[in-house]
Amino acid sequence: MRGEEESKRLDWVKQKVKCNSVWYFCEDRQKIACILKNAEPNPAPSEFPDFLFETGFIEQFQITASKETKKGALHRKEQERFYKEAEQQFRAMAGELEQAPPANELTCKICNMEAPAYSYEMYEKSFRKNWQHHIDSLEKYTGCREVGIFLISYQGAPLKMMRQGVFFGFYQLHQDARMLRYIEQYQDKLSYVIFEDGQNCEVIELEKIPALIEGVPCNIQFEPGRWRECRANLAIDIIK
Repeated sequence: MRGEEESKRLDWVKQKVKCNSVWYFCEDRQKIACILKNAEPNPAPSEFPDFLFETGFIEQFQITASKETKKGALHRKEQERFYKEAEQQFRAMAGELEQAPPANELTCKICNMEAPAYSYEMYEKSFRKNWQHHIDSLEKYTGCREVGIFLISYQGAPLKMMRQGVFFGFYQLHQDARMLRYIEQYQDKLSYVIFEDGQNCEVIELEKIPALIEGVPCNIQFEPGRWRECRANLAIDIIK
């Protein structure tokens, strides 16, 4: 079912393409740009897929590396709770300052959120489960499938990439041979995967995956890192 989040993620990808801030692993970049420009929301919002264009479809879904339940990712739930509590604390601080005598001081309130437990194993489980769910929906789809695209949005603390104990960046799908092999099996159903995490965006053509896998170092490991989200509220009490 399509909602605001699906459109928001697609718009974010469009902006990254417009700014030429995308990793492309495909034959024709202009084709991708044209597809994204022309994609329109499905007029049947409760049906697969989320977006349609002349020769195919885009289906968006979210994955995580934290624990998932029927109610969604634990990270997302914890994050929503954190935002709510932070807002309440900031409102309380504002109320206290309004009642206090002017002090000509800067007041700062910082709220922190530590990441819930997450791992590559939970990431892989989330990826496969959500992928298969949408593949099942695709199997029932009777519309045009000439060009099929899955837009995958990662939510949560980023996994780090390690080689021989040395950090060399945060998770990138094109560096994950295990998941690339999994995706490669669906060349007869999909043309592209767009993977984004709110920072980076990758466009992978499934036909290019064998060449990608050949270039992936064999000793890459994906591990949880140190992650904390902070929100700060500043108030200046000026004596006139």
